[in-house]
Amino acid sequence: MKKLGIGIFLLLTLVSCKKEIRHGQPEEASLVNFSFFDSRISIDSVKINSLKDTKIKDFYIQYQYKTVWDNSSYRDFMLNEISKAEDEGLEPEDYLYSTLKNYEEKFSDLEDSIKIKYDLLLTENTLRYINHISKGKLNPYKIYNNYDVPEKKVEDIKILYDCIDNNNFSSAIENCKPNHIIYQKLKKALKTLRTMPQESFTGVVDLTEKFKKNKKNKNIPLIKKKLMYWGDMEQKDSILTTVLDENTQEALKKFQKRHGLFPDGVPGRSTLDALNYTRNMRIEQVIANLERWRWYKNSFGNHYLLINIPDYKIVAIKDEDTIQTQRIVVGKDTRKTPILESKVSNINLNPNWTVPPTILNEDIFPEAIKNRSEFQKRGLVILDRKKQEVSPWRWKLEDAKKYSYVQKPGRNNSLGSMKINFPNKFSVYLHDTNHRDYFVYTYRSLSSGCVRLEKPMEMAEHILNDTIWSLQKIIDTTDIKYYRKLQEKKKQEYNKKIAKLKAKNPEIEIPEKKWTDPELKTIVVNVKDEIFIHQLYWTAWEDDGVLKFREDIYCYDHEIYSKLRY
Repeated sequence: MKKLGIGIFLLLTLVSCKKEIRHGQPEEASLVNFSFFDSRISIDSVKINSLKDTKIKDFYIQYQYKTVWDNSSYRDFMLNEISKAEDEGLEPEDYLYSTLKNYEEKFSDLEDSIKIKYDLLLTENTLRYINHISKGKLNPYKIYNNYDVPEKKVEDIKILYDCIDNNNFSSAIENCKPNHIIYQKLKKALKTLRTMPQESFTGVVDLTEKFKKNKKNKNIPLIKKKLMYWGDMEQKDSILTTVLDENTQEALKKFQKRHGLFPDGVPGRSTLDALNYTRNMRIEQVIANLERWRWYKNSFGNHYLLINIPDYKIVAIKDEDTIQTQRIVVGKDTRKTPILESKVSNINLNPNWTVPPTILNEDIFPEAIKNRSEFQKRGLVILDRKKQEVSPWRWKLEDAKKYSYVQKPGRNNSLGSMKINFPNKFSVYLHDTNHRDYFVYTYRSLSSGCVRLEKPMEMAEHILNDTIWSLQKIIDTTDIKYYRKLQEKKKQEYNKKIAKLKAKNPEIEIPEKKWTDPELKTIVVNVKDEIFIHQLYWTAWEDDGVLKFREDIYCYDHEIYSKLRY
């Protein structure tokens, strides 16, 4: 009986020690003495010390050169988790699922040397899985040259310690996955798409014949089949006539809205492009979007501006509340708007615009060579290094790089009346525009890389959040008519004063006062609040059970999917 009591005491002591294992850096791991009741298999220290992956090597050293996956529940959890990698848009075989599963099925009959091999493989692939679901399988910096979102830091080995030491697999692994609601809904969308039956029809819709309301077109039956397949046409048309009837037009409008297109009920080029996407193509698109959401931060901050480039939209969010939403214009395919994260620094009211080198070389200089009046046509002033104005007629291409080219402040300035600055290596910003008619277009990939705002003054008011800078004051400060009215008022007051003086002394001579025309001056207003900028790119999401897609304007989706799968 006394020996039994001592045995129980030793067992409790061991359990107590095991609970004290830490979850910090590997070198801090608790060296628990597993000599009692230890079923773990010893691993040759030479084998461990020869491992190329130092994290895995240190991991096994901390566990005294012994196997760590002896608990079958640990192995079962990870194998089950890896088997469901497709739910995250990943592939189980990226983590050698078939090989691991085969070892598990024969575990009790495996020789110790094979169990050791299995143990090492499970550790290696668990760490790989943790990294992939935490920050993505791909490194966007190796794919794009216009990307500047800070790479996530993942303490994968610390997470694995937490799993093993505390049997905390469920919460530890789940916490690795992005917590964005868009990511969660994308996973649901992926599941929905995979459960949809394969299309029973083939072919693509073309524009060889124009589509007209209530007129026949040979492509209409195929369009109807596609609309019914995607659920936009609820009432099945058993006849499938070739007429673009009212029922088909309403279904097309519903489809167009889901895809961010102008809902006119008539198939144009963009509508046909969207209709010609197959189920498998949409699955690939969702998988690509899941990957890019793993690249982004888990939290965007308390106050931020969120831009979705292919949706041509910006939202201002504060305290989880959407304050305003605006349409935007983004960079054309040849001058893509970069994907980045930053923080608003200041706002320029009445900005002047110094033309960047790309626009000078590609747009302005070729035209200026033909006709020097191109500078005046664009409202550009040529300045030398001493800031002295240079006549356009003296300009020569061989001297072009010696000068700067500036548009003075004004409503017709290329930046409009306001720009929002934030540090970034691409020299881009948010701004007003002199092409205010662009916002009525559905396709708005039209700028030279910066983001143009539909309602710039309202955005400035939101960002400044200051009683001094009301919306009306911002509007007045950027309106030359306001300054002219002020000057006219001063003139009237001055003339009244002069009239009174002359009434008292008719012989008095007062020199005529010269009035200079008012000019807009650039005003820099620093932003006191911490407001983050997130210029991101996603083309698929789910909203209230409805799948929504946007045109992949920069052709990023296929590239991401291809690299994920090959």
